[in-house]
Amino acid sequence: MRMLSGDERRRLISGIRAAIAVPFVDDIEDYIWEAIFAYAYNLPLIDPLTNTRAKLLFDVVHSKKKIGWSCKALQWPITPGGEFELVIQRADIFKKACALGFGTLDTNSSCAVLGRAVLKHWHSKVHSDAATQGVRNKRIAVLLKSDDRTKYAIYEDLLVEYAPTDLEWSWTNQSKAGLQGRRKKDNFCVYRWHPNQKQFFERFRLPANAPVIEIKPQRLPLKMVVDLLVSRLQDT
Repeated sequence: MRMLSGDERRRLISGIRAAIAVPFVDDIEDYIWEAIFAYAYNLPLIDPLTNTRAKLLFDVVHSKKKIGWSCKALQWPITPGGEFELVIQRADIFKKACALGFGTLDTNSSCAVLGRAVLKHWHSKVHSDAATQGVRNKRIAVLLKSDDRTKYAIYEDLLVEYAPTDLEWSWTNQSKAGLQGRRKKDNFCVYRWHPNQKQFFERFRLPANAPVIEIKPQRLPLKMVVDLLVSRLQDT
């Protein structure tokens, strides 16, 4: 996991405080997190007001360095050394079995075959979007938020593309409600897939030394924000 520099940490805190202060913003998620991340890392940002937002994997891209970040914000208990998970894709491998090269798939197929199919479905998305967006260095940036929005932690690391031989797949129970993929080297569950909802989760562990940012949320009065912004708009 990459750690924040001093300047990045200061900009991240400033960005979060500024976003929370605006009463038009109800939470830090989606584009709000992408904008804060870009500001904290001093990266270019595509403005959705003037550019069409495509449903591509990498939300923030440094075109010159060919680095792309998939940005996610997640409410989760912040525990250094603890685990967290998020949905990375909707993977209907039963419907797309032939296109993936697996013929017919269902819950009676072997766990190993289902795992390879889910992994291939995900990797197809990663490779296709990386090529479209000109990304070579693929990364993920997750903002963890406490339920009261006073604590935050950022997880920023390489987007790992596991080989089929790296993982061991099995059903979580006899009802076959969920398939899990465990990393062979340490038995850590890195993927979960649900055949009913077709949701594909990736799981992570927040490093024990991950810095936790504490902020006292403060809202500015609505009229103050509007007057301030309008006055600045009139000056341009």
